[in-house]
Amino acid sequence: MKSLLPVVAVLLLLTSCKAEFDPNAPWREVPVVYCVIDPDEDTVWVRLQRCFQGQENMYTYTTVPDSNYYLPSDVAVHLLAWDGASPIGANPTAYATLADRWELTCTETPLGLDSTAGVHLRPLYYCVPGEHLLADTGCLFQLVILRRSGNASSPSMDTLATAFTSLVGVLPKTPTSRGLIERVITNPTYTRAHEFGFSVGCRGFLEWNPLPRGRFYQPFVTFHYQKNRDTLSITIPGITALAPFSGDHFVVRPFTEREFLSVIRQHLASNTDTLYCVNNVDITLTVCNEDLYQYMRTQHQVSADGHELPVYSNINGGVGIFASRRTHITVNVPADSAGNPDNLPQRLVDLGVGFYGRF
Repeated sequence: MKSLLPVVAVLLLLTSCKAEFDPNAPWREVPVVYCVIDPDEDTVWVRLQRCFQGQENMYTYTTVPDSNYYLPSDVAVHLLAWDGASPIGANPTAYATLADRWELTCTETPLGLDSTAGVHLRPLYYCVPGEHLLADTGCLFQLVILRRSGNASSPSMDTLATAFTSLVGVLPKTPTSRGLIERVITNPTYTRAHEFGFSVGCRGFLEWNPLPRGRFYQPFVTFHYQKNRDTLSITIPGITALAPFSGDHFVVRPFTEREFLSVIRQHLASNTDTLYCVNNVDITLTVCNEDLYQYMRTQHQVSADGHELPVYSNINGGVGIFASRRTHITVNVPADSAGNPDNLPQRLVDLGVGFYGRF
């Protein structure tokens, strides 16, 4: 399960409110929601907390579970899939058909203390839509947070918060596979497919197919090496890409040998041990939809006068993010340099950071 929950939950609590926030205002409850759906996973996870706003010291509220979490018995979390398009700005539920609905299960209780960490446990909610996510029907997904009210004889639910998002899709020709990377890194003068390498001009290319509703793409190359019989790794980011693209078949980003070796040199500058090159790399490509891109783009933005700008939130009735991303990994891709498998180990030796040759 790929998750940014611990980091993002803190960011949401500290920076995500768009409205004016008066620390001495009367008590007000604001749901804080974080959910990023990865269609390549069979499980959807939701972090649900709440902001505290009142007349007491803010640190007092952080020590009270009721100020941070909802009791699972007090709320319900639902995920809905709507089939059909709606006019821009219109309520999607008025123009679409409900294709499916799941009620999420809570995995933890917010009360009590974790005996090892001495902190309150954080509730997570989950459901398993399974193949419904992989099928890429183009459904619009809705997250609904409900508060239980009434009594046992006459129960009712009120909506606390809701949000909509569209999932990053798959390629139509391969509806059951991720289909992200068509050719990992190609050499214009060297025809072996799915190899990590550089041309004679010390330049290679990351190529992939754009995905439906994919907005922001980030490729990575993970280089492996041996040190004291342990296999370690260095992750090297490639050049990002932002949709829409001029073509609809390939997205191409250059990846130079100089950049690749420079990151390795910086990472191992203080090394004094003997190192050995593992002649394979892993290629990773992550892609997110518009909602997650806007959330990442607006984090830590500062205005001209030095004030933090509001972080993007698409939670109606609360703050946070409901979005989608996909991750594709190609493992153990053979690596070479300038079309010669022996060149990469030699390039690493020439860095002067301890490489002796190939493992």
